[in-house]
Parts: sequence; C-alpha cells; structure tokens
Amino acid sequence: MTPRLQRALDDVDRVFGAFICAADNPCTHCYGDDGVPELKVSGAQIDRATLRLLAYEAPSILADHEALVRRILPQVARGMADGTVHTYWADQHCLTRCDWRGWPAPQPEVITEFVAAWWADLITTPDPHHSITDAFATFAALSGDVGAALAAWPDHSVANHHLVTASSVWLHDLVHDDDPLYLLLPDGPAPVVQAMSDWYIDVGADRLRRTDDELAGTVALLTLPVAERMSRLYGAAAPGTPT
Repeated sequence: MTPRLQRALDDVDRVFGAFICAADNPCTHCYGDDGVPELKVSGAQIDRATLRLLAYEAPSILADHEALVRRILPQVARGMADGTVHTYWADQHCLTRCDWRGWPAPQPEVITEFVAAWWADLITTPDPHHSITDAFATFAALSGDVGAALAAWPDHSVANHHLVTASSVWLHDLVHDDDPLYLLLPDGPAPVVQAMSDWYIDVGADRLRRTDDELAGTVALLTLPVAERMSRLYGAAAPGTPT
C-alpha cells in the first residue's frame, strides 16, 4: 500500500469514524430480525459478509441511505484497499448512489482523495486485489467522469501492462459501439463510448503500441463509421448496424 493511500484511509477514519446510522431494518430476509445493531455504535466493526451487502444496498431499503454510507465508509474504504469489498457492480456502489459531493466539507475532499489514491495504488500494483476492468469501472463511476478517470491512468510500466489486459476486453465492445463499463448512465452508453474512444485515439494507442501492435491497430477502427468497421471486420455490416 502506498503512503498516499494509507494517509487517505486514515483521513477517512478521522472524518467518518464517529458517525452512526440509526436507520430501521426493513429487510429481515437479508439482515434478520435484529438488523445490524453495529450501525448504531460508532466504530463498531461489521462482519465482512454483512459489510459487502451494505456496500451495495439499494438506497430505498433504509430510511437514511446517506447516513448508512457515512457510517460504513471507513470499513468500505479499507475493504476496497485490501480486496475484501468487491468492485463487481460499479453503478450500485454505495458512493455511486448518493450525492456525497454535496456533503459538508471536508467530507467530499476526503472521499475524492481516497478514490484517487485507491486507483493510483491499484493500477501500479502488479497483482492487484481487484480485476482491472472492474476496478476501473468503479473508479470511473465514483469519479463521475470517465474522461477524467482515463486521464488518471498513469504512463507507468505496470499500468501499461494492465492497459493491455483491459484493452483486450474493452476494444471489442468499443469497436461495436458498446459500453465496455456497463455503467447504466441515464444518457445511455454513448458518453462512455465517446470518452473511451477519444482517449484511445489520443493516448491509448501510443501506449499499446509499445507492447501490443495488434491492439494498437484495433484502435484505428475507432476513427471509422461503425458500418465501415463492421465491413473491415466481417466483410459486411452487421444487420441493423448504424452508419
């Protein structure tokens, strides 16, 4: 763990460690008749299985979802750092589903720095706790800006190795005009596809070319209309393919 990430986690503990959540427990199926009594005690540790449920809980299931997020954030942040809180569903992460940027200072600043430090640590770690594709989708969702998240992908030997791994998945979707991140944005996939395509054309292709000419060559297809991409790939446009 980098010193930057350790400091960020300590700041999350300092700012959010005293919060409690006195919300009721409407889902006895998930949490039993007693709910999660630890939520009402600041600093009380929640078992890992319950924490993983709470970290992706639907906002409607508790009376005050934002109070829940503040209460569990120290454990969630450390769980993301050590891999015990997964990153499978970026659009359902508790921070993605609340307006934390509108919280009182210094809460938004502390969260922003944690998210940035977590990504910087993970993307430069040879064998990170999370899959690169899942982690980046979560980082992009928490950052709120796919383009800015891509700009934070460092030009670093380990990070560029991870880029090859991710690109082998993402470029197939991008060439077909599909969203590789599955972020389920209100405006649909187009903003994600555009932001990622632009980044690959401007930056990603050069980094890929250092280690994988084939993937770098695939990026060139992103400059073409979709129908022409399909023609080059398959010999004819796929049925219903937009031009």
